[in-house]
Amino acid sequence: MSINRRIFLKRTGAGLALGSLLPAYSFAKTGGKAEEKPKYSTLKFDVAVVGAGPAGIPAAIAAARNGAKVVLIEEDLAPGGTPVDMYVTFMCGGPRVGLFKKLVQTLNQRFSVGGILSETFGEAGSDGKNHWWMPASFQQVYHEMILAEPNITLMCGVPVVDAIVAEKGNRNQVKGIRIFRNGGFQHIEAAITVDASGNGIVAATAGCKILYGSEAKSDFNESFGLDVSDGKVQPVTQMYISQRVRKDAVFPIDKFGSGVLEDNHRQWAQEQPREEFYARNTGVFLQWGASVYCSDTTDPVRVAEAQQKVMNNQKKNIQVIQEAGFAVHLAPKIGVRESRRVQGEAVITVDDLFKGVKPDDKIADAHYAIDAWGWNIPYEVKTSVKPYGIPYRALIPLNMEGLLTAGRIISGTRLANSSYRVQPICSNIGEAAGTAAAMAALNQTAVRNIDVRELQKNLESYGLFDAYK
Repeated sequence: MSINRRIFLKRTGAGLALGSLLPAYSFAKTGGKAEEKPKYSTLKFDVAVVGAGPAGIPAAIAAARNGAKVVLIEEDLAPGGTPVDMYVTFMCGGPRVGLFKKLVQTLNQRFSVGGILSETFGEAGSDGKNHWWMPASFQQVYHEMILAEPNITLMCGVPVVDAIVAEKGNRNQVKGIRIFRNGGFQHIEAAITVDASGNGIVAATAGCKILYGSEAKSDFNESFGLDVSDGKVQPVTQMYISQRVRKDAVFPIDKFGSGVLEDNHRQWAQEQPREEFYARNTGVFLQWGASVYCSDTTDPVRVAEAQQKVMNNQKKNIQVIQEAGFAVHLAPKIGVRESRRVQGEAVITVDDLFKGVKPDDKIADAHYAIDAWGWNIPYEVKTSVKPYGIPYRALIPLNMEGLLTAGRIISGTRLANSSYRVQPICSNIGEAAGTAAAMAALNQTAVRNIDVRELQKNLESYGLFDAYK
């Protein structure tokens, strides 16, 4: 289902309308009245990356190491995104290459939940076991990775309120973004902007074509899917960590049908023989709490309503855990699996995954099952995905210049998105997007005009294509 800029602005309930504050640029207006002059002076960078999460941090690092002056913008007060504020600290999918491999290897070496690194973790950053880490551990490693790059300026606690767009014939150009900082507005100008926000806010306010929810399989000629679009996205889920606080505490595993994970074990807690489970007497678990549908994951008000429902639905389970002698650490934010997708020059389909398509302009490898929560898909369909490639064209929004997308918002159908939305793949996409952004910015060329073969050569030198050689 497509959403144009007019519908998007109406859906937000913000009362926004296009207007001109400067001769060459367009911004949003609030309540029909032009917004006040920015409180802070304009900052200029080669590359602006919006969203300091699993896709945005690698994008910023990649752009910086290629010589670009980068600003990394995050609406939360600390970087990290999904594993830090939603507690999604267990990694699905792969491959684990490039900066993501560096991340998980550092986590294993220094921040193992059990205090002992996994000797079998290996060069690939995986050993077939279930590994997860504390949210604060992700935050520490991500901070160190950012600080190691002097070309990155990190700005936290600054939501993006609009894109700066120069109108140029049939293809407008994103020239940067407008942020809200400490009670006032500030303009960030950049040759190239990377939208790694997770919700596509830059692309949406710039006027890009937006996809949201399930489309009909005929929309993109997919062999599997819905006959008629229902517009739904995947449910949201509350994550939390249960930690023993009483010496005699025994985890009440039989009270939970699914979603309880230990570290460094091949089986989920529910799948293990009870004698083995109780003998090991693990003291900390990562848990998937209640899930509910959210009517609009692009709207913070609707997301807050969904979180209230979840909190109410899981009261009994949390009480059971606490009475058993465990403390419950709730994620600050509810886990949102799916939001806007930005239609690009290529649309990744579920058939591309089934066929294992490796496009000529591949910028990342990917492999993960179809994981569309709330959709009853046969197991043989879910698991029929072959290793596939992410095309560079899927990062380039239709009819827009100066903008690249990264992470789960890239161009693809809902079913395809349910595979590539996971953190290792989003990180690989982000690293590629940052590299491409630096190439375009420093060569003063359009994102469409960079040498894709040179981009691929650079990515190969960083180990992005090591998994399937």
